[in-house]
Amino acid sequence: MSSYLHDDPRMPSAWGPWFSHEYITYFSVQAVPGIMNLPPVRVMPNPGLYDERYPIGPNHVDLYKESYREVRRLDPLTSYDYAERNGEFTEEPPVQAEIEPWKILVIYSTEPDLELDCDLVLHKRQKITGGSHGWRHMQFRIPGLTIGMAPESFHRHVELANKAFGLGNDYWGWRFLSRATHYLADLGHPFHVKAAPFDFMLRTLLSPAKMLQTLSATHTGYEVYSERRFREGLPAFREALISGARDGESSGGDVHQELNSYIETARSRLSPIFRHLIRRFGQGLIDAYARVEHNSRTDIAAQTRMCSADASAVIFRESNASALGYLDNATAEILRDVGRILGMLFAEFASGYAGGSG
Repeated sequence: MSSYLHDDPRMPSAWGPWFSHEYITYFSVQAVPGIMNLPPVRVMPNPGLYDERYPIGPNHVDLYKESYREVRRLDPLTSYDYAERNGEFTEEPPVQAEIEPWKILVIYSTEPDLELDCDLVLHKRQKITGGSHGWRHMQFRIPGLTIGMAPESFHRHVELANKAFGLGNDYWGWRFLSRATHYLADLGHPFHVKAAPFDFMLRTLLSPAKMLQTLSATHTGYEVYSERRFREGLPAFREALISGARDGESSGGDVHQELNSYIETARSRLSPIFRHLIRRFGQGLIDAYARVEHNSRTDIAAQTRMCSADASAVIFRESNASALGYLDNATAEILRDVGRILGMLFAEFASGYAGGSG
């Protein structure tokens, strides 16, 4: 087993640079032999299972990374756009191509962060989450209200995966499951299941612009930190995911039964991380997100991505090096839980998969 995704010769450099969800899925699936040992499946067209209950973003296009042409070499430490890769990929499925299921799980795990969930009208309160993308990737509570639908996003993609397998389209079964892993990992991310500590929300209630800028800075600033640590090859992240996935695989646990406790644990972890980010990176980190306009028609996810370089410059400034140790330890604990529940999910599909269409 390769130590790190970015060093794995089985993964063409055209597919990189790699982002956090790909690292999370990669390390977790590597710990599940029942998936890793499956033979390749044949690439097939999308069976068209999305419907009006769960529409896809109007600008989404299925790209097939099995057919690629390397055209650039981007610096992973300064790459923040999930859509910008070293390769160009076809919109037509290369139907004679084959690919191992574990690779499908890894390379398509970032699809939900592209156009899949953007530019949709899903709910009258989706502005609170910055648009339809946030609505599908988060779920948190404010007094009397539940904001977002991330658990439904996960359940729906597991359902789509099972339907595709039932149709004999194993390729899209694994690809829908890859999308499901994204939402499942998001539900273990503290900033996806809780907006901020209650006292902060109370203090800034009459300053909504300040509140929203701070929420953008802490949430996506934390993601900028995590992504860079993965790319630097931090051993603690790899070890946490592998250990968690092995535990999840052997536990015999049911993902759907354990989902609520998994989410509640993630919620309980937000406040210390939030306060650490504010205390140690302060106004510099908040100012990095000054360009974000919450009344803009552009999805907040796309806007915050444009602030990532400035946020990274603050977080990884030499004078802030001592602040990273706490985040490293806290994040490793989170990733162990994420790995564990992904290990359960992978074990479930490995045990139920008979193959046949590949």
